[in-house]
Amino acid sequence: MATAVVIPGPLNLISGTDYSVDLATAVLDPVSTRPLHVVGMNAGVRTVLADPRPAAFQKDGGVAPVHGLAVLGRVHVIPRRFDLGAVVSEQEAEVEVWNADIYRAQVLEEITVDGPTGIEVEDPIGLPAHFPASDSQVYMVRALTDGDALIDNLVTWEFTGLDPLGTNLRVLGFRLIPFPFPPNWAQPVTETFGFMTDIIVSYRGMEQRIQLRTVPVGTIRYATLLDDLRDAQMAGAILFGNQARAFGVGRWQFQTRLLQNASADDHEVFCDTSDIPFEPGGMVLLWTDPYHWEVQTIESVLSDRVVLSFGLIQSWAAGPTIVLPIVVGRLSAEEGFTWDSLSIASTSLTFDVDGFRP
Repeated sequence: MATAVVIPGPLNLISGTDYSVDLATAVLDPVSTRPLHVVGMNAGVRTVLADPRPAAFQKDGGVAPVHGLAVLGRVHVIPRRFDLGAVVSEQEAEVEVWNADIYRAQVLEEITVDGPTGIEVEDPIGLPAHFPASDSQVYMVRALTDGDALIDNLVTWEFTGLDPLGTNLRVLGFRLIPFPFPPNWAQPVTETFGFMTDIIVSYRGMEQRIQLRTVPVGTIRYATLLDDLRDAQMAGAILFGNQARAFGVGRWQFQTRLLQNASADDHEVFCDTSDIPFEPGGMVLLWTDPYHWEVQTIESVLSDRVVLSFGLIQSWAAGPTIVLPIVVGRLSAEEGFTWDSLSIASTSLTFDVDGFRP
C-alpha cells in the first residue's frame, strides 16, 4: 500500500520594511552599485571584476627532444661512433639501423667499409634490403685481430636517395700485439715511475716546484725463459716482427685465478679484485698459456668481479685460467734476445708505458 508524502508548509518570506512580499513590485539595485564580491566583514563594495589572466612573462625557448631523442622521417644509425681503444683480441659491437619514417619504406643498396683493413660487418638480411616504415635491423660490426695498427674506419649504410653522410658509423682504435710469455720468476719484475717537475729557485735559495705530468711515465722490466722451441720461435717472431708497434704488457705480479667458469658472450669475469690495479677503461688479460689468451676492455670493477665492455669471445674454465691487468707499452731501443741452446732462449725486456698509474 502506498505511503502518503506530507507536503511541506508554504514558503514564508521575511517581513520588514526593506523586503516586499510581492515580487512583482521588487526593485533591484543597479549593477554598478551592487556588491560583486565581499571578502570578510569589512571588504566593502567592489565595482570591477578581477582580471583572471596571469601577469605577462617572457621565457626563452630551447631545443627539446623529439620522440625519445630521435627525429622522425629519416634513417638513424645508432650509435654513430665506436671508440674501441686498444684491440688485442677480436671485438664486436651491435649497431642498430632504424628507418624512422612512419610513412615511407627505404631500400638499403650497399654497406661499405672505408679505411684500413681489419673491420667487417655481419649482414643478417642480405642486399638489397627492404626497410619498411618504422622498421629496424641490428648489424654486428667486428674489429678483427689481424689488420693495420691504426683503426680509423667509416662504415656506411647506403640507402636509395639518401645522403650517406647521415647513415655512417666511425670506428676508432689501435691494435696491440700482446707479449703472452710470463716472466722468469728467478728474476724480479721491476716497475718504475717517472714524474716531471719544474723547480724554480729564487736568489734567496727558496724553491717552487711545479708538477708537469699529471700521470707519470712508467717502465716495466722482466726476463723470460723460453725453454721450448715453439715458445722461442714465437717470442722471436713477435719481438722482431713488431718492433715499431704497441705491445700489450701484462702486470704478471698481480695475477689472480678465475673463480667461476666464464662462457662466450659473458660480460663478467669473477675473480678476487682486492689489491689488484684493475681500472675502468683499462684492460684485463685471461690467460692459460702463450697460445690461449684473450684481452677485454674493463667497464667497471666490483669486489668479486670485473665487468667487461664487450662479451667474451671464448669460454674460460675456473682454475687453470689466470686473470691479470694489462697495459700498453712499447719496446725500448735495445732489447736482448739470447739463444742459450738450439731450442732454449731467454729475453730481458723493457717496455715504456705512457700514462702509467702506480
